[in-house]
Amino acid sequence: MITRSVTAFALGLALLPGPAPARPPAASTACTELAHGADLYRAACAMCHGARLDGNFETPALTGRFVANWAGAPVSALEAYVHRAMPLMAPGTLSPDDTRAIVAFLLEANNLPQGKTVRVGVRKALACPS
Repeated sequence: MITRSVTAFALGLALLPGPAPARPPAASTACTELAHGADLYRAACAMCHGARLDGNFETPALTGRFVANWAGAPVSALEAYVHRAMPLMAPGTLSPDDTRAIVAFLLEANNLPQGKTVRVGVRKALACPS
């Protein structure tokens, strides 16, 4: 009786799925988010802000003064603004994850580090494969 119980238990353990796959490293996740943000930027933002974030006569650039205006601000405030006000023709339609990815792309494109605050003058540390 005990042998049968032990055998059944061992068989049950053998049928359980193995350990969950390891989570990808943080840099890999961040790089995936940046790539997604770049794709989203091209699809939802570039038509107004330009492919190189340089803006035009009606739309501000997302470099230079943009960076200065957001310097020291919480990244969450920038995300909230983008989520609420962009894209101009369909404000509020970006998902929170898409908004976060676009903001991560904007920080990366301005050579700023990812974090909780828009930190100007601090060089980014993340290196993603091309």
